[in-house]
Amino acid sequence: MLNAVIDLWESGGNEVVSARQVSANAAVPVSSIYHHFGSLEQLLVLAQEQAQACARDWCETRLDQLAGFSADARAFAPFFAATIDDWVHQQRRLAFAWREGQMLRIDGEPGMQMRLGWRQLWAAFWQEACDRFGLGDRAWLAEHLFENESFVHMIGWHRAVDRAGLDEFARGVSAWMSGEPVPPAPWRDFARTEALRATPVMPSHDGTTSRIAAATAALIEEAGPSGVTHRAVAERTDLTLGVVSHKLRTKTDLLQAGYEAVYLTAVIRLREHTSTISPATADATLDGLADFMSQSLRGQGVHALHLAVARDPALRPFGLQLRYLRGMTSGSLLAMLRPDRAEPSHLEAALLSSFLSSLPRMHADDAPGDARPRIRQAIENMVSLL
Repeated sequence: MLNAVIDLWESGGNEVVSARQVSANAAVPVSSIYHHFGSLEQLLVLAQEQAQACARDWCETRLDQLAGFSADARAFAPFFAATIDDWVHQQRRLAFAWREGQMLRIDGEPGMQMRLGWRQLWAAFWQEACDRFGLGDRAWLAEHLFENESFVHMIGWHRAVDRAGLDEFARGVSAWMSGEPVPPAPWRDFARTEALRATPVMPSHDGTTSRIAAATAALIEEAGPSGVTHRAVAERTDLTLGVVSHKLRTKTDLLQAGYEAVYLTAVIRLREHTSTISPATADATLDGLADFMSQSLRGQGVHALHLAVARDPALRPFGLQLRYLRGMTSGSLLAMLRPDRAEPSHLEAALLSSFLSSLPRMHADDAPGDARPRIRQAIENMVSLL
């Protein structure tokens, strides 16, 4: 039953995990769930613990393979890239379990411990790994960049280009950690050009369908894809259930429209916020970034969009943009934070975007008054290192 839950997280996500579906996939009666676990929620918590145990074994195996290796920071980039690639492709079910666990709405101590387990696992892994390469005092940066880049790498475009682009990203990570200039990234530049050229054309909705799409996006943001039903959208829009069902007949249609709205909203929101940040001082930029990031702690929209694109071929047109257009606003932010430096490259802007994107997920369980100062301190530490 635990393995059935983990398999469902990979194939369809939290929204397809039900007692009936677990029962069917595990070939056991529904009553067995309650007999062995007491509740479906407890089964989900224990499935997360099993996924973490498997991930911990995988981490230990990778570290064991470094036995006898002499500390050499120049070797970190290939290790970083290979670790992400192996995690995403060879441990894909665990990669989905981690990301679905970040979205699980399990409150109280069980939920906090579940999410804390993943953070502690990766913090320990990257600390020991970076110690092996003589970069122990920079482990926090590797952890943040792994958190987001391993998520983005779940989205596939062209395998050869994606792998080459990951290698370039890893060399950029190594440069940041070692205080060296960020190297060129021709593969990522090529993919970025293709992403700009192939930006999907959003459908031209009528006013009613646009309202439905916006309401669906709001539900995804608040409760994840499982919160989307025709009835919930009808209530949110003050439309009849018949109108909503006529405009978008299936839940798949609803989600497709909702993800389109999530994508547009996220891009517009970030660009608008970036334009309001005062470039007068680095402190003002830090404050603006901390404000923006701390407002996104529990939002699920973009997270759900990434997972949907990673598993659904019908949403693949978004994949190229989500993966390679990162940093379109981060470049100007980096220039504000380092006004005495040359204009950042696309790769360096993507590095900043990756670091910032990790912050809301890594601080999602912070107390309301603690999240903003911790996020600001993390950004300040990153800028000081650069």
